[in-house]
Amino acid sequence: MKFLKPILLFNLLCMISSCMAQENAAPSIHLYYFFPSADAILKMQKVKIVQSVNTSYFEINSFTLGYAGLQQTPDKSFGNPNILISSLWDPNTNGGIRSSVDYNHSTTFKSRFGGEGDGWKTINPYAWQLNTWYNIVNRAWKLGGRLYVGTFINNTSTGKWFHSATLSMPDPGKYLGENNDAFLENWNGGDKSYNGSFIRKAFFKDCWNMNINGTWEKNTTAGFSANDSQADIKRNGIYHNSFNAYYDILEDAYCMQHGGNTTPSAAFNGARTIMLPAQNNQGNIPTLSVAKIISVNASYKKGKVNVNWQVDEFKSPQLTIKIEILDTSGKIIEMQESTIPEMRNCAIHSNLSNGNYDARLTVTDIFDQKSQPMSVSFAVSNYY
Repeated sequence: MKFLKPILLFNLLCMISSCMAQENAAPSIHLYYFFPSADAILKMQKVKIVQSVNTSYFEINSFTLGYAGLQQTPDKSFGNPNILISSLWDPNTNGGIRSSVDYNHSTTFKSRFGGEGDGWKTINPYAWQLNTWYNIVNRAWKLGGRLYVGTFINNTSTGKWFHSATLSMPDPGKYLGENNDAFLENWNGGDKSYNGSFIRKAFFKDCWNMNINGTWEKNTTAGFSANDSQADIKRNGIYHNSFNAYYDILEDAYCMQHGGNTTPSAAFNGARTIMLPAQNNQGNIPTLSVAKIISVNASYKKGKVNVNWQVDEFKSPQLTIKIEILDTSGKIIEMQESTIPEMRNCAIHSNLSNGNYDARLTVTDIFDQKSQPMSVSFAVSNYY
């Protein structure tokens, strides 16, 4: 069946974990989307969680050997139960083809994981809140034979963006893949404090792909499925049929709910899958801010131009930077470009003659939008 293709791997891994969990967990459920293109460099979706309890995982974006989403965890080592997680499996652990964490924010934890395959995970104590919309973006790029995937989140109430981590793996021949699968899981049903007797509920909307040509695409169809393997039946016990999904016209969003006294609506007609209507007010392209540079500073010493800058964290996050060094006639005499979202300083090697110069910075954000450039003057005096 075609609609199962994008979630086969994830379902398989969930079945493995299901065998290790005790009975009476809420059933694992999926909200899946189909897109026109076979590959994407960006995946984005909004989520608003309205009911949660420990051992809840609200996966938002799934992609090539990875996923990102929000969790509520009983693990107290992170300092906050409401965390942001992004993970990347190894393409071939035994063969030495492994993922890596190339950047993690100073507050983001990183570690290896196993049991559902092996790879790297990153966890940030993001402290997400109920009844708040969050926009989660995964942006990919390739460099030096590797595929990089950055995880970014936007609190739509405050407008603030946050870059939690960047993970990578050897180039698998594609970017983030075709379709998307949002996922709701009660990963440990064995503890009565947070098993399937509790309701978990979230709304999802504005699911987008940006294809490899840089074109925005919204999904052509959307649907829902509840896992139904023998392992799931055993794991879920009395809560195996405690699920529901529907389109909510007031939220202009899809809803997924499981656990407790939840029951499927009449639209399911006894099945565990359902196709969902199109979102009414998504539009043809997303509404986005554009990256903004707040300040730039430059200085010269011993054959190096040192440039540092700040960007507005309430505008779309930085992906790529371009720095140009210009003489007084406006001629570009040096240029450097880098795709490192967290980069805020750069040293450009150049033996400049005495005189005055400008350093001009342009930022391209994660949505391939260019900021207004900003320039700063600096002087070169080779007397020391």
